[in-house]
Amino acid sequence: MISSEFAVRASNREEAWFSIPSFGARSEIASVAAVLARPAFEVITYLLSYFSGFSQLVNGFFRNLSSGVLFALMPFFMQGSAIAGEPELLSEQEFFRDIPTVYSASRLPQSPEDAPGIVTVITREMIRASGARQVAELFRLVPGFVVGFSRGGQAVVAYQGLSGAISQRMQVMLDGRSLYAPYLFGGVDWNNIPISLDDIERVEVLRGSNSASYGANSFLGVANIITRTAAQSQGALGAIARGQGGIDDWQVRAGGAMGPVNWVISGGQLSDYGLLHLYDTSSRRYASLRGDVRINDSDDFHFSLGGNVNRVGLGTAGRVADPERFEDVSSSYGLLRWRRILSPTHEFSFSWSGTVDSGEDRYFIPVTAKTGITVDYGRRAERNQFEYQHLFRIYDDLRAVWGLEYRNESVQAQQLFNSNEIQKTGGSRAYLNLEYRPAERITLNGGGLVEQDSIGGTHVAPRLAINWKLNPFHTLGVGYSTAFRLPSLFEQRSDWRFTYLGQTIDIRYLSRGGLKPERVAATELTYLGSWPAWRLNADVRLFQERIADLIVQQRYSLPPGLEFSPDSGAFDLRNGGSALLAGIDYQLRWQPTDQFNLVWGHSIVHREASLAYLAQSVPSHTAHLLGIYRFNQRNSVSLAYYLQGPIRWIGETDRVSSRRQLDLGYEQTFMIKDLRNTFSINGRKILGSPDEFRQGQSNPSLLWVRWALNY
Repeated sequence: MISSEFAVRASNREEAWFSIPSFGARSEIASVAAVLARPAFEVITYLLSYFSGFSQLVNGFFRNLSSGVLFALMPFFMQGSAIAGEPELLSEQEFFRDIPTVYSASRLPQSPEDAPGIVTVITREMIRASGARQVAELFRLVPGFVVGFSRGGQAVVAYQGLSGAISQRMQVMLDGRSLYAPYLFGGVDWNNIPISLDDIERVEVLRGSNSASYGANSFLGVANIITRTAAQSQGALGAIARGQGGIDDWQVRAGGAMGPVNWVISGGQLSDYGLLHLYDTSSRRYASLRGDVRINDSDDFHFSLGGNVNRVGLGTAGRVADPERFEDVSSSYGLLRWRRILSPTHEFSFSWSGTVDSGEDRYFIPVTAKTGITVDYGRRAERNQFEYQHLFRIYDDLRAVWGLEYRNESVQAQQLFNSNEIQKTGGSRAYLNLEYRPAERITLNGGGLVEQDSIGGTHVAPRLAINWKLNPFHTLGVGYSTAFRLPSLFEQRSDWRFTYLGQTIDIRYLSRGGLKPERVAATELTYLGSWPAWRLNADVRLFQERIADLIVQQRYSLPPGLEFSPDSGAFDLRNGGSALLAGIDYQLRWQPTDQFNLVWGHSIVHREASLAYLAQSVPSHTAHLLGIYRFNQRNSVSLAYYLQGPIRWIGETDRVSSRRQLDLGYEQTFMIKDLRNTFSINGRKILGSPDEFRQGQSNPSLLWVRWALNY
């Protein structure tokens, strides 16, 4: 299949915290191919250029192989004996079908009624209806989540809040591979997700903590982005998008099969002007290759590799200390996973993943006609992770999954550590999760995780949850868990200073080390309900989260020998904050008619904190509404409305007032011989509030058109 779309712009460094042709005959396919040839060529060239980056990952794999030998050998000590067709039109029944299985809560495949917590699933159909252009925007469809855009297209995503310009307190995975970025002060770089929304099958989001399954950094919210398999992505696709605000997007994809191997290659570009009245252009090119191999009836193998190159605008006009400039960022990744299925209830797997990230941001601040200060925020980071996982049934009513993981990370960033020395950390973890069903209507989930970190020590995260099915349509649950977030390398070892002619003239951050992990103890009551006669489904989470040892910014006097003026001081990050969050979030899915679908989500939070700005970083309420009306099988309109209460993001000096946004979309699908065409118009922020992330900073209203062709 060939598909084409046609559519009619990093944190502020000043802050320490941070028209459409119609096809009448098959002969005109050649003209389409000509339009798509250039981006297709660029994708292939781009992938080839990343082989060198991928080779570094392979070197890292073998360099760290000795650490994973034990995991590799474990399976051998164990005992045990369709090509996708034309894409389906959007169906209301599919849009609101019950999700039969979720994986991201306990690592066990479970029905939502058996999972330890509330899992929100953003389906492929919801992604289409939302009109989103990038992954971060999808989280506005999850109750309790807040989303903002700072600079350079950099998104911030957080469950409930307690976040600055970096998404530090949630875990995000792509097909099980952690997207944690050690160079980002310990957080998620949403610009370094090398996929298009069309590649995503669904997103599973656990509302709440989940260190019991995924360890450190699974603190407030866990998301797993699950992409389409190679078998689901057969054929060819091409996409072009144009619109206001500099929108200049394209995508190409091709998939096929060679014997037992299904493969898909995908790539594209996202580009726009970003925030209004700022030097905020953002352009990201990405590419990936995926292969799924069915070795025999018991064994399968998965591999993927890819990367992206970003160029973003930073700085402010007229500011010598923060001039307008470009930051260039690149990232490469690899993932290998082998799985052996011994029976429908018994399997184990071994996987390795690696990531190499780098960035260039260097500029000069003149002091005299011939001298000045060179500022270099260049960095390089590597991360390797090995994992062994074993899932099995112990008894008819008892299932378990356990696993071992090993990881190592390194960061080289001269400006942030006052040294070109490579900063290293590593760790290992073991986890066990059990599902026990002592009675037909009762499900108990228990287990936990122990993790050792080279600079953070050893920590434990237990969990216990009980679900009671009142009847086939209504389930109550109660759960308790603890979670932790390990201090990042920057938080533990920062030495962020500026020098002039060899002399220190300013120290922004100087760490005294010794930080403890942040901790949260969460108690929750949950409810899942379904009313088939009304075609209504609901989920509710009532929670209390006690958060201790929050790492906050403090200023202190420099020790003797380091001061460069009588009043010299520096910032440090210390365990000096705490918070109590209590509230309710829920989501309703309603299909009153075959043509009309509605998703409504809402969150209300009462917050208390030891520091006023911590409480202000949690909005008192959020809400979202997603609706779609289909006139027939080929024409539909959609509406998305988002509401977020006032928030002062951590590290910002002012509070952003309540945020409102209304998005609209129209889609039409038609066939011309073997070609499936889709035309759509999307409008973002048709109505909305001006401020974005900080006062005086705003995303523009945008209108673009989209044309899609599949063959």
